[in-house]
Amino acid sequence: MLAERPLAGVAVRCAVLAVVVFLAALPVYVWVEPSWRALVARLAAALVLGIALLQLRAVITERVEAGGRSALDAARFAPGPAPGVPYHVVELTSDVRTALRSRRYFETVLWPRLEALAGRPLVRPARRRGRGPSLAGLRAVIAAIEERP
Repeated sequence: MLAERPLAGVAVRCAVLAVVVFLAALPVYVWVEPSWRALVARLAAALVLGIALLQLRAVITERVEAGGRSALDAARFAPGPAPGVPYHVVELTSDVRTALRSRRYFETVLWPRLEALAGRPLVRPARRRGRGPSLAGLRAVIAAIEERP
């Protein structure tokens, strides 16, 4: 169970360490003069905190190395389009993807372009709540544009 949750293991080890340090520091705390007692308590707390931070750093380093790339790193190094693909095709692909996700983008950007391309009024695809048209609805609009009257 602790192997699945390394932070739980760190917490248990730190709790045990705190108890051991407390038991070791208590006789020293009682034996030293009152003016030195604050120093003994601070040294004990610093020892526990220092070891706990070293263990946390080791767990975090292990997670980062084992996790591979983050989504941000993957996006930075994502391959671009093939060299032979025209830029306007890449832009059109991006517009279609965005229009499928957003009804507002479809209504304000892509639909006027499709109507201008057709040169005649088109039948709007069925609405989906909060999203753009379905892919099948967009295919039907494109098929209507392709069949010339």
